[in-house]
Amino acid sequence: MRYPTMFLKLVVLLLVTCESLADIPPVYRSRPYDLGAFDRWPHQLYHSSNAIGPILNIHEENPQCHNESLYTVVPYWGKQVNVPGVLLLDTKGYLAWHTTGYVTADIQSYRGEDFIVSLSEDSTYYALINSRYEEVYQIRSSNTGNGWHLDAHELTLTPSGTALLVINGVFAVNQTAFEAPPEVEFLMDAGFQEIDIQTGEVLFEWRASDHYSFEEYYHFQPGDGRTEKTAPDLFHVNSIEKDDLGNYLISCRMMSSIVYVDGRTGAVIWKLGGKGNMFKDLSGGAATDFNGQHHARFHENGRIVSIFDNGNCPGRPVTGPTRGLTVVLDTEKMTVQLQHEYISPNSVLTDNSGSMQVLDSGNVVLGFGPNANWAEYASDGSLLCNVHMGPETFFNSGEIRSYRITKSPWVGHPQTMPEIAVDDGRVYVSWNGATEVSMWSLNGTDEGVEGESVFLGRFPKGGFETEIPVPTNPTGQYFFVSALDRAGRVLGSTSATQWPSKPRQGLIHQGL
Repeated sequence: MRYPTMFLKLVVLLLVTCESLADIPPVYRSRPYDLGAFDRWPHQLYHSSNAIGPILNIHEENPQCHNESLYTVVPYWGKQVNVPGVLLLDTKGYLAWHTTGYVTADIQSYRGEDFIVSLSEDSTYYALINSRYEEVYQIRSSNTGNGWHLDAHELTLTPSGTALLVINGVFAVNQTAFEAPPEVEFLMDAGFQEIDIQTGEVLFEWRASDHYSFEEYYHFQPGDGRTEKTAPDLFHVNSIEKDDLGNYLISCRMMSSIVYVDGRTGAVIWKLGGKGNMFKDLSGGAATDFNGQHHARFHENGRIVSIFDNGNCPGRPVTGPTRGLTVVLDTEKMTVQLQHEYISPNSVLTDNSGSMQVLDSGNVVLGFGPNANWAEYASDGSLLCNVHMGPETFFNSGEIRSYRITKSPWVGHPQTMPEIAVDDGRVYVSWNGATEVSMWSLNGTDEGVEGESVFLGRFPKGGFETEIPVPTNPTGQYFFVSALDRAGRVLGSTSATQWPSKPRQGLIHQGL
């Protein structure tokens, strides 16, 4: 069925007015949404906060995806976005925290404390943001004077208190050290550094050109490499992990290869996939034919590797649709076998970016990069939940996108206080980043927040912003609202504000 343009505009006017309504709930299998009727970047603004929240379109939903302790981390940017940022969403898809100025984010642990790890908008440093939403550390690439630059793909924190940073740089080809076609005078190399977070000291550095041959590259084009500007991106390292043995698992996208590296010498222990694959595939190619992959991770002490397989990389035929997969390694017999496959909903093809996360529950979360979409699966590969944060008709166009989307536990204690707004005789309250608010308490006063006050009612927190009904006969000249946790403890209070002069009244729910 085709939807005329005028009809779609009427749908928007009737159902969603992003500039005036707050806490618009997710829609469900909305065709107009996926055609762009809710805007190319469906989002909402709030009365009491400058935060920006998403409007989601849920295509599949299952209770197995819901866990009140887990938050979905959604860094976003795109053609429709003036300032990139990060969204933290609760299990129902409502905003919990929003900030701007970052282009990637996930939650990792350092010295027993959880941090939101985010790349700055200008890609000059990674920030470690604590539960109070303060930048506690800024991590930058070291030894940049030798031609290396910080790469935006990955920062991984290790249990030993170090950071793994992807790096890249354009270098003149030394044909003695790295044999390439004669016309290739420059190449873009890639690798990683392990850095001490406290001192910035580089503890280990690895470059891909020392361990791959030019013949393993898929994407060479005539004329590439004659100048620095045309240097071929041979390796494109996009993920790195250090295991308990002190070795490193590295994903090289342009080689369609995952490499396991000795943590003392940098030597290759094995390669999985690509032209240099060292494993016999017991699944007829299904475990090794990944194409332009991202986000390789070990599981079960290295026996299992999870991979986000884009199914699409320059220089190779498309092998999509995009999928996640787990493979079982036998490093004694040097065999590999497909364990599970997680096919993208609607056979989505992800041109670049993307993520795969295996949760403690065994569920798997895939984020589809330039497709404004993420999905969650049972461990056996069956689809549980499928969420769009942008219209499907603009997938892979760059209108709104994310690098990785993950789910993690998080407890936020912002240093700000709850915010309040009066608009058209209604009262609205929110607290950006506060994850423990369960109820709001309305109080009337003549003396301000610290003085005598009269309790007027409690209201369940609803989404990011809650509308508080105004009593028929307000008590006191002012009012304020306090945030309460599940035990009824006060977490913080808004400033005292005058009652609306012409309140749009509602019912007070005493003692809830």
